[in-house]
Amino acid sequence: MDVVEAVVSVVKQKLTDLEIEETVVFDKVKKPMKEIKIKLKKMGGFFIDNSMKVKKDWTNHDYLRIVYQVEDDIEKIALSLERQRCCFLFFFNNRKSCRKLHRKIDRIGSAIETEINRLKNLSLLIPTASWKYLVSDENGFQNNINESSHSHHQRNTFGQSVNNIIIDDDDHHPADKEKDDDDQVVEYPCPVRNNVAVKTPSLRQRRTLTFSFSYEEEESGIVGIQDDVNALVKRLKTSDDEGGCYAILSIVGAVGSGKTTLAQAIYKSKGVKRYFNGGRAWVFFSKDYTKEDLLLSLLKQLESSKDKCEGGVPLNPEQVLVDMLSSANRYLVVVDNVHADGGVWDELKHVFLEARNRYSKIILTTCHEQVGNCSSSADLHRMKGLNHQESRKMFLNKARPRERFTKYASQDQNMMKILEICQGMPLRIVLLAGLLSTKSSDDELSQVLEHICRQCHAHLFNIQSFCYDDLPAGRKLCLIYLALFPKEFDIPVRRLVRLWLAEGFVKQSPTMASEDVAGEYFEDLVNRNLIQISKFRSDGSPRRCRLPSALHDYLLSKTQEINLFHVHRSNFDYNKEAEGQFVLRRIVEYQDIKNCSLNFSQLQYLRSYISFNIQKKDIPAREVANFVKKIIGSRGFGLLRVLDLEGVYKPSLPDKLGVLFNLRYLGLRWTFLDNLPKSVGDLPNLETLDLKHTNINSLPNSIWKLKHLRHLNLNEIRLDMPKKPLRLLPGLLTLWGLFVDDKSSIKNGLSKLHDLRELGITFNLILESSLDLADWISKLTSLQSLRLRSKDERGRPSELHLKSLSALDKLSHLNMLGSLQKLPDIHDFPPGLKVLTLSISRLTEDPMPILGQLQSLTVLRLLANSCLRKKIVCPVGGFSKLKGLKLWMLNNLEEWDVEEGAMPNLKELNIRCCCKLSILPPILLNSLEELVLTKMPEKFVANVRQQKRDHTYLTVNDHWSFTSLPAEVSYCFSV
Repeated sequence: MDVVEAVVSVVKQKLTDLEIEETVVFDKVKKPMKEIKIKLKKMGGFFIDNSMKVKKDWTNHDYLRIVYQVEDDIEKIALSLERQRCCFLFFFNNRKSCRKLHRKIDRIGSAIETEINRLKNLSLLIPTASWKYLVSDENGFQNNINESSHSHHQRNTFGQSVNNIIIDDDDHHPADKEKDDDDQVVEYPCPVRNNVAVKTPSLRQRRTLTFSFSYEEEESGIVGIQDDVNALVKRLKTSDDEGGCYAILSIVGAVGSGKTTLAQAIYKSKGVKRYFNGGRAWVFFSKDYTKEDLLLSLLKQLESSKDKCEGGVPLNPEQVLVDMLSSANRYLVVVDNVHADGGVWDELKHVFLEARNRYSKIILTTCHEQVGNCSSSADLHRMKGLNHQESRKMFLNKARPRERFTKYASQDQNMMKILEICQGMPLRIVLLAGLLSTKSSDDELSQVLEHICRQCHAHLFNIQSFCYDDLPAGRKLCLIYLALFPKEFDIPVRRLVRLWLAEGFVKQSPTMASEDVAGEYFEDLVNRNLIQISKFRSDGSPRRCRLPSALHDYLLSKTQEINLFHVHRSNFDYNKEAEGQFVLRRIVEYQDIKNCSLNFSQLQYLRSYISFNIQKKDIPAREVANFVKKIIGSRGFGLLRVLDLEGVYKPSLPDKLGVLFNLRYLGLRWTFLDNLPKSVGDLPNLETLDLKHTNINSLPNSIWKLKHLRHLNLNEIRLDMPKKPLRLLPGLLTLWGLFVDDKSSIKNGLSKLHDLRELGITFNLILESSLDLADWISKLTSLQSLRLRSKDERGRPSELHLKSLSALDKLSHLNMLGSLQKLPDIHDFPPGLKVLTLSISRLTEDPMPILGQLQSLTVLRLLANSCLRKKIVCPVGGFSKLKGLKLWMLNNLEEWDVEEGAMPNLKELNIRCCCKLSILPPILLNSLEELVLTKMPEKFVANVRQQKRDHTYLTVNDHWSFTSLPAEVSYCFSV
């Protein structure tokens, strides 16, 4: 019943949202809606307290049918209100409509009451304490939220990491994986689950337990395999000339044994990077991929294949790969998660065997030994479990806070139970560490361990199921939702959080922004090790995430159980048996939707359409318009909340897009779409409009009337301001990619936006307007990320005017393009600045003495003549936290001094086209882990090769590509 409980929690939230909508003003309507919410709480109580007492003749489908019907009725009521409000306030002037609505709501309440009585007749008894809770004061949730909000301000580290996860600097196409640079918060009664009392700690308690966690400090978790890594790397570097050479290395082990972790450690090792100079590629083997899909993915990652392609697509991908792997260059290919069902793998295997040479190698991971023994040239490595010492070390690495668990010695009773449960399996260790981190006391932890041990002895224990069941109801659907993304897909955190909000999975709070509550959800799931951070931003905050592979499989079965979404593959495989139980609520497309044969009756309750069909880049996806028209149907509107086409090439959209009154999320990033229906300005509930990386150059003025809009991502679009901007997008948090000129209103337009967290703006303004813009920006105290680009009428960088940013204490990312008369004084910088990028600033004074005093600065990028000095000096003790530094196209720079104690923590250095720079400061080589030199003089490179240490990985590039506008490129080289 846990899945039903999760769905009930979301339906209650939607009812709350409808209740507080300003359009619902009649007490006669509000009162029965509150009664429905109390009845839903009663229904939820049955699922919490009686999950083991359900009669066999009642299944999850029986309960879900009731709950989904309530959800459908609630959203149809909301749509009805919205449509009538748009029709000249007809609803408010029509008593008959009000009475009709009242009767409809009463019918919903009666239906729920009937089902509750039916449950009682089935002897599902609820303890008195739980009944008391279920009919408790409606303000209980608000009290808990206020408490959590108070603790939120008390723990700055936690709050900052939550805020940073939704900063949008995701400028790379989703398919370019290798090229990326860049609750339920109420406290439940103690439910009895599986005969053990499990208390869910409040949000304040959970924060206390995890206060020391930060993404930057998280350890990799690679324990007990370093010897294997070293040995396997050595075997991979063995050629036929030395004997004992194998073309394929097969890593074989059970689910959760650490196969992929071992392969990743090998793939990323410095020895492998140096040895395989031709290139490296990694593909995940999935039943959804064809041989051609896998071949194209491999070729895309191996850059040298580009010369044999036309328009980026190889004429014969199989032959191109064979030729590459047969050449004198050394290539490494990893194929992860190979299945035993033959088919595609058998075809791909023959390609690898045909291409065998003395140097190129293949690594595959699989659960099946017969797959690993695929040929006489295969070298088999069997995974072995971790010993007790290694298991304990990994557990301590993954438990939070670590200090709480270090007291458990190897012979401690609780630690012995942990080791017994995990049996040396990394997956169990990681998930159990996350689960136990949420327990507020040693007694509670001991009870949970004792119960798990009993399940293990009875061979009933499943770690994925136990960790899922332990989640509060509000987080269950958020976690399950990740399973709609393809397996091993790197999910942008920005995209995930906004989708959660659009789906209605996040509790509303009177004191916290919804994005902050969603951030708490995300942080909790990461703390529990249920979500992995797969890519970090330059400042250490999470950029992309994914589900552990084994957890993805488990959750995918859960989605089928509750009909959360349907995956459309090459042939539409809609389950006819489920058709009689549920209508489709969400469709996830992995292939063309043109094969979809569903009619309106099957799609009329569709909530989301999400596409991952990003394979074809030359054929516009015209089928999308026809599919959306099906959703709208004959009644002229739809319940669709999410339309996410990110990465789909030029999808065609219907002109009647504006009738999707319920639409919350419209994602068109990386679609290269040329235009958008004007009716997009008529979407009253739209929260996210993402047009980044499209060719759209205009939007209707009605966009400013979307009072619910919170995230607006554009592609340098100029928007006309309304003449009377009294309530200009009151909830807007993200405004990125806006173009402003002298026709734009700043004082009486943009200045009305007070709560922005992300602002990316390009402008061409006269001095007076430029100062007005600077004055407005200096007062945006909620800003976390700011990008400013000053250009003249020909698109070339021009003078940039600033006012003090010292009041912006939340600003962590600052990117400025344009000339500065002088660098701002240290007291005018944001006090918490972490990442600073300067482009074409043309500073005539050395910026390093001032920048070195920024106490929180972790990444500094000085690009394209940002400094015109011949010499720069990093002063003693400066840049104490700096980890990454880029110096690009500083054409005048000849000498660079780093004084004693400066940049002590610098790990990554990237120098490009600094053609006059004579020598690299030797002191930097003490800490550098990665050094990239591009288009640097031969003498400079030779000197670096001679001085660098073994711990520094050096990359030298003789060519480079520049993706900026032509006007910017010519300007950079002319100054």
